[in-house]
Amino acid sequence: MVTYESNNLYQILQPIIEDNDHQAFEALVDTSQPIDMADALELFPTELIIPLIEKLPAEKLAELYPHFEEEEKVKIIPHLNIETLQSLLNRLLSDEQVTLYLTLSKEQRDILMPTLSKEEREAIITLSSYPEESIGSIASADYVSVTADGTVSDIWHKVRQDAQTKEALSQIYITDEYRHLIGVVSLQDILLSKDSDLIRDIMDTDVIQAKASENSQVAIALIERYDLPALPVTDNNGHLIGIVTIEDAMEKLRETAAGSFAKLGGNVAMSGPELDYQYSGFWRMFRVRGFWLVILTIFGVFTSTFVARQEEILSEVIILAAFLAPIVDMGGNTGSQSATLVIRSMALGDIHLKWKDLWFILKKEIPVALALGLMVALVEVVLAFFFKSEISINVLMVVGFSMITVTFMGGLFGIMLPFIAKRFNVDPATLSSPMLTSIMDFLGVVIYFGFAYWFLSDLLVEAAATVG
Repeated sequence: MVTYESNNLYQILQPIIEDNDHQAFEALVDTSQPIDMADALELFPTELIIPLIEKLPAEKLAELYPHFEEEEKVKIIPHLNIETLQSLLNRLLSDEQVTLYLTLSKEQRDILMPTLSKEEREAIITLSSYPEESIGSIASADYVSVTADGTVSDIWHKVRQDAQTKEALSQIYITDEYRHLIGVVSLQDILLSKDSDLIRDIMDTDVIQAKASENSQVAIALIERYDLPALPVTDNNGHLIGIVTIEDAMEKLRETAAGSFAKLGGNVAMSGPELDYQYSGFWRMFRVRGFWLVILTIFGVFTSTFVARQEEILSEVIILAAFLAPIVDMGGNTGSQSATLVIRSMALGDIHLKWKDLWFILKKEIPVALALGLMVALVEVVLAFFFKSEISINVLMVVGFSMITVTFMGGLFGIMLPFIAKRFNVDPATLSSPMLTSIMDFLGVVIYFGFAYWFLSDLLVEAAATVG
């Protein structure tokens, strides 16, 4: 992300990078925020910044590296020598160690992994084995755990021992001899206890936790619902393997939101990474965006062709054309509202691909959609009556019934699409807002002219008789 600070740093960095001035670069890193420095460095070609990065002291590189975007990390790692990679890997927190591990070649892993402790190696291998969208993929092994047999004094000793290498110290997790999670103690509970108090007497055994194999959105939902500083993560056998901190959850939420915005805008790629102005080339952006625009154009052609074929009734009742746009738009608007609510509930794990969940949503949506339809239909008819002179009661009936039906259908269609997508293992967010709107545009004109022929067919008969 280009910010005011990173833009200023970019100006300062230009001569430093051109001159390959290691001392000036290290001094600038010392006086800058790591996230601003990472953003500024990403504006330069990767090969130009590598010589400066490799000369940084290991602890400073370990502070800077986590703030690079994932795409930039993938570009940087192949250029770093094995000594730099070793010092970096040994100083990173466990979640960053996993990210780095996944970008290493087999040869690099064979060299670097033996330099870590057995505990670190096991944590990296375990967490790196989980799929990308699972909780395990965003979990960290930087937590403090103790057994229930110790005292508060033992906890303090463990905290002091791990303070330099662990990310989260506000919650201490209690495990048995087989590393099953059996309790948790907050830092506040420890402060209020005596050093001689037994851990088993002060721990909370009602632990909110999640399985590593579950979707990462479940972790976000649990942290948000119960206001947790961190969520313990266990494997399918109940062994504690890591935690998801609130920072991890917010970062995942940010990434998910960015991907959803691309999908809602009709920019989602059928395969490969999402579109990005900084990293996506011309032809990739052209292909992905062009694909969706062609699909939407096809729907538009169907809709316009259908409208053109209604020339007979439009020529007899020209006022119908004035209400076509707001009625058709209402279907897309209502459908987008419903689809967004369903997709959000799916993402948070509140509803699943089950008949009972679909029925639950339908029971909630049907009365709401009907009420919304009646409301907007009433508004439309009242406005039409007062602002359109000499409008017939039949035209008002067409407008009113069309608005009710289109609004109701839009709500139902918006509900069904995410469930249909889930049924065929497609991300519901790929049913983008433009796509939903295009479909509802076509259905809207069909419904509108259907009511028009129903209520105004006598005008066509009269017109035909006059011509005859």
